[in-house]
Amino acid sequence: MNDNNSEDYAGYTHKAYDYLNGQKYDSAFYYYEKANRVASSKEQKVYALYQMAEIQRVFCDFSGAEATATEAYKNCDTPKYLPHIYNTLGIVYQELYNYDEAIKYYNKCYSDTLNEIDKSIIKNNIAVVHLVKNDFKKAIEILSEIANNNVLQKEVNHYARVLDNLGYAYFKSDNSNALKYLNQALVLRDSLNNPRDLTASYMHLSEYYQNSDAKLSFDYAQKAYEVAKSVKSPDDRLEALKFMISSGKPQEIKSLALQQITLSDSLKKARQTAKNQFAKIKYDSQKALEEKERYKRQKEWTLTIAILLVLVFMMLIILIRKRNQKRLRHSVQDTENRIAKKIHDELANDVFKTMTFAETQDLEKPGKKEELLENLDAIYGKARDISRSNSAIPTDERFESILQDLINSFNSETVNIILKNSPPLDWNKVNASAKNAIYRVLQELMVNMKKHSDANLVLLAFSSSSKGIEIKYSDNGKGIASNDFTKKGLQNAENRILALKGTLTFDNETDKGFKVIIQIPK
Repeated sequence: MNDNNSEDYAGYTHKAYDYLNGQKYDSAFYYYEKANRVASSKEQKVYALYQMAEIQRVFCDFSGAEATATEAYKNCDTPKYLPHIYNTLGIVYQELYNYDEAIKYYNKCYSDTLNEIDKSIIKNNIAVVHLVKNDFKKAIEILSEIANNNVLQKEVNHYARVLDNLGYAYFKSDNSNALKYLNQALVLRDSLNNPRDLTASYMHLSEYYQNSDAKLSFDYAQKAYEVAKSVKSPDDRLEALKFMISSGKPQEIKSLALQQITLSDSLKKARQTAKNQFAKIKYDSQKALEEKERYKRQKEWTLTIAILLVLVFMMLIILIRKRNQKRLRHSVQDTENRIAKKIHDELANDVFKTMTFAETQDLEKPGKKEELLENLDAIYGKARDISRSNSAIPTDERFESILQDLINSFNSETVNIILKNSPPLDWNKVNASAKNAIYRVLQELMVNMKKHSDANLVLLAFSSSSKGIEIKYSDNGKGIASNDFTKKGLQNAENRILALKGTLTFDNETDKGFKVIIQIPK
């Protein structure tokens, strides 16, 4: 767990402790629950759960306390908190009238406790269970044993509690020793000024005198009531009122009974509110945890999907690159094949003929020598044309003049090329890829015209708009059937335009010339 959660746990438990000391139990429970949710270890979790169970027990939410203490027990992997959890479960089961379970957990607590004083306290708790079961003989047996423990006698507070329970057990057994132990416990408690324990002594003495001295019984019950009121113990107040009603005067009974009813209703309402509040705190905390887990899973899924999308995108890039590399290899191969064919068809044969001419003719004759020079000049011209058609094209400010040179190179005595560029197209606003494509496409069209169309008139029209560039080409040649496009090299021209997301539309009618419209976005 990160440091922030560690700080949160310490902060939550500190706040809970302060609220607990201030008897603000609902706030204490709230912060112990928050501490439980951010606990980084089982030990931290068990501590928070144990404190929550104790708060629920104080408010008589015994079913809730049982569930919380059981959860603490399941998470407890060290002996540090086990005796405390066992003891809480023992008290809870005792209040739920499940006496066998109560004794079972008290015995577990006893087995895990090393301190002699604590062992005596647990035995006292077991004896109390036997008391409420009306097994007074067993209760006396246990209490007598621990009452004679020299170690316990030094702990006056605990010793007084054992003596009081022993006196009460004797009283229920009609043993004459009862009053001696009850009074002895009262003296010790009075000397310790322990109001909570004094209440128990007063109540036991009130019950003891109930049938023999009504006034004394009422006085002890009234003392118990006043002490319970001072320590804000509504349960003890109700118990004291019960004895006061039993031993009070007839004219007092009605008023006391009304007090008892009012206090009982108020206490039930407060406890039910507390139970609901505890349940709501746990429910809200669980929902918050589930929402946190849901958000965490959603975040993990989002991250997973994002990673998958990135991987898919990378795969697509790799596939596209491989496809482009394949196309490039094919393009290079096609270009090499075309250059090789051109050299073979147009240049190699002429070179061979010229070599044969030079070997077989008398070059001393002026006419023969002149013819040889003309042949060599023609070979040079063809070599220069091949070089131009495959060399890099400057796409800077020289492009317009280079394009003009290309067009002029096909203008001859037999072919008239008319160029329409009005208004003049600003080539500086055209990107390099588009310039390169336009040059090569026009070159393909001109070569196709010269070799195959037998045209003597060509019209080229350039125009520009906000959307892009449009070039219209037309000649009066014999035209080309659509299925001959690839054969005549025009497929390369179309591929160049499509690569720029442009269009190349062939408007062809055999024997009526050849027309092409090229559109390229800016």
